[in-house]
Amino acid sequence: MAGGRQSRYAYLILGLPLFAWFVLVYGGCDYLIGLHDYRVPLYFAFELSIPFVPATVLLYHSLHLAYSITPYVLRTWPELKAMVLVWALITLAAAPVVLILPFEVGYPPPAASELGPWRVLYELADDANLRYNSCPSLHVAWSIVCIDVFAGKAGRVGKVLLWGAGLMLSTVLLHQHHLADVAADFALTMIGSRIL
Repeated sequence: MAGGRQSRYAYLILGLPLFAWFVLVYGGCDYLIGLHDYRVPLYFAFELSIPFVPATVLLYHSLHLAYSITPYVLRTWPELKAMVLVWALITLAAAPVVLILPFEVGYPPPAASELGPWRVLYELADDANLRYNSCPSLHVAWSIVCIDVFAGKAGRVGKVLLWGAGLMLSTVLLHQHHLADVAADFALTMIGSRIL
């Protein structure tokens, strides 16, 4: 697949259905969990002392850049379809876990003074996360798929892996996820990436 025109088709033909699937599954789980009060605390007490680092929101949002460049990294329809299928299957596989282990992050919401110039970007991330869909973290899962696939395509694997480590760390430093989320997603995604 070469050229901008075919990449636009990839966004339309593969991206929009994937987005709709994500909203249906992710939003549906959040809605169902909101109907009851049962919650499972999936974090250690020491995690609540992890510092809040709002500037890591840039790394956190870098996943959106990864989505947008995927049609330029994966140059064939079979590669793109496989990537989208793995993202869709990971989303589906996460749903029962989210429903069985409904979880809210344990961190208190940051004060406006803590957000500084990062307020708008943080609020975008926080709103998109909804409320209860924390473990497994699809943000981490989808990023690990990108890391795994892009590293195989990149000449400089180390830079891709470093970006991925930073992105995963940002989910904790932004107080959007806990260590259990990251670990659960790493395991889930390694299975998904092997399928790809």
